[in-house]
Amino acid sequence: MHSSFSSSAVVALGLFSAKAFADCVSYGVDFQNGGTYFQNSLSSAPFTFVSEFEGCQNDTAQNILVDPNGDEYLCTDTPLTPDDTPEMSTCPLDKDQLFSGDWSILILSNNGDNGDPIAYERDFSLSVGPQQTTTYTPTVTASAVITPLVNVTSTTTNTVTTTLAPSTVTKPSTTVNPTTTITPAAVTSTKTVTLLTLHPTKYTVSVDLTTVTKTASCKTGVRASTTDPTATITPTIVTAAALSTGGVKPRGRFDRRVPTNAEERIAQRKAKIAARRAGLAALVKRSPDQATVTVTDTNTADYVTTTTTSTAAATTATVFAAVTTTSTVTPAPITVVSGKTTAPVVTITAATPTKTKTTIAIATSWTTKTITETVTITTEVTPSATAAHCSAIGGTLI
Repeated sequence: MHSSFSSSAVVALGLFSAKAFADCVSYGVDFQNGGTYFQNSLSSAPFTFVSEFEGCQNDTAQNILVDPNGDEYLCTDTPLTPDDTPEMSTCPLDKDQLFSGDWSILILSNNGDNGDPIAYERDFSLSVGPQQTTTYTPTVTASAVITPLVNVTSTTTNTVTTTLAPSTVTKPSTTVNPTTTITPAAVTSTKTVTLLTLHPTKYTVSVDLTTVTKTASCKTGVRASTTDPTATITPTIVTAAALSTGGVKPRGRFDRRVPTNAEERIAQRKAKIAARRAGLAALVKRSPDQATVTVTDTNTADYVTTTTTSTAAATTATVFAAVTTTSTVTPAPITVVSGKTTAPVVTITAATPTKTKTTIAIATSWTTKTITETVTITTEVTPSATAAHCSAIGGTLI
């Protein structure tokens, strides 16, 4: 798309001299000479840029946007006064019509009736593509307390006594009534004692999602530290008749031939851009549009949950253990009188001894505790008035 160009700006382009650029100067704000910038190809907003002026007369500047192919687009005028005031120009190209490459802005003005005309050029590179979205998944960490268990053993001793059969000694007597004692095998019974019941806690993590709304703010653009250089591009929409328009006082003139062949014109422009890049290799890239936008995942099932634990004072469990020992009793000998009748041995059955085996048990009763952690997601809204104001001052929405 080509646009018509007024005679006042054309005359300014033809009236270059060493003196012409001594006073009225321009600065780039959002797009600066030598910069590299990202533009979102998914946006249908018009391409705009902001300039500031110093030392100029009460007049307006006409702005031309030049694409990498050398095609020119007439953008809206910007006033030259007051000094150091952001002035926005809007071009007839939307961001989704831009393409990557080296672009230029020409700033042309007669600079009032008494000022020297100006013609400045702002060269920059555009990287145009769709804005990327990355998803941030929060990690939720909950705190839990664990109480350890310490076992202590207390031992008691039980003694089992065994009585042996008596031995026999013969001596004169009449009748002997020998006896023997039989002790049955001990019977063991088992008893389970619940020492204590533990109440450990199982921890689960629950995420409470809270959303707050934040209004976007504008990070004010900082103008370039150096002024825009003198224009080296002559717009192709300038005609010879326009260059000869009268009514403006001459201040010296130089003639720069503009190739009429498009291929030669583009080749000349590329050579100039290559030379400019060599001198601007150390400049840092900037980004009026954010190349990547980060959003927070709102599906809490995707969140990583972890539990950090601390240890409380230990619980002591005392276990009582029984130890059995054996004791043997030997009775005194039985005396038998020789030559006399001995009565049958009388067997005496002792009471059956019993032994109790005690088993100590520690019962466990689990309790489930849910730890709720709150995750706050901030959503941003951008009022149209905020966006318009931010663009007008060459700022960046944050």
